[in-house]
Parts: sequence; structure tokens; C-alpha cells
Amino acid sequence: MIRGFLAAVAVCGAAIGLAPGAVADPGNIYPDDPGRYPTDVPGMSYDAALSGPCHSWERNVFGRGRGGQPLQCKWIPNQWPPVYTGFWVASYPLHGVQDIGAPCPGPQAAAQSPDGRPMLCLGARGWQPGVLTGDGFFPT
Repeated sequence: MIRGFLAAVAVCGAAIGLAPGAVADPGNIYPDDPGRYPTDVPGMSYDAALSGPCHSWERNVFGRGRGGQPLQCKWIPNQWPPVYTGFWVASYPLHGVQDIGAPCPGPQAAAQSPDGRPMLCLGARGWQPGVLTGDGFFPT
């Protein structure tokens, strides 16, 4: 009798212990397909992953990550140990292809020039090609 009771308790314990794991993993029911957005630019990479390696950090630098997150390929100089690839970092929201100097919606906006260079919105100066780092804005 006690043996049967212990077996029933063990089965119930295993079922309760495994239930959260079964609920937490949706499997392939919800595939991560970033898709296309109206503000995407030519040369966009749709297989980007945040902090993953990338190889185009001068022209056509934008990509989409999980769930459509806008990413930008940036190369970090003076890395140690030396790394010869760029890395995908989070980007400001994209606003498509824009002309240099054209009016822009406001700060914290990114776009691509017609020749593929990354651009930032600099307020009254409009769209300007360049990159923003911890040391400020650097024109390209």
C-alpha cells in the first residue's frame, strides 16, 4: 500500500515539475520572421542578430533582428583581442532612403543615403551621413 502511494506521489511530482518547462517553450508555433517594413533600405540584412558578427560597416549597414528590431553593423576600433568583423548593435528607428540635408522628423532617427551610407537626423541640419559614437558624431 505504501509502495503504491509513493509511486503515485512520484508521478504527480514529476508531472508538476515538468509542467512549467512544457508551457514556457512555444516551439515552432511562433517562427521569428522579421519580414519587410515600409522603411527598409536597399542592401538590408534580414538575418542579423544583436551582438552577432557582421561584415558591412561602411555601406548598406542596416539589418533587422528578432521581431524586426532595427540593427546597424558597426566596427569597434582597437578591440583586444583583435577582431576583424563588425558587430550588430541596436539602431534608431529607420526612415528609409533620404537625401543629405533634407528635413528630418527629429533626433534619434536613422536613414540611409542614396549611395548606401548611414545617416542621422541632426535637427536643423537635416539628414547627415555619419555615425554617432561615445565621442560624438563623425561624418562619413
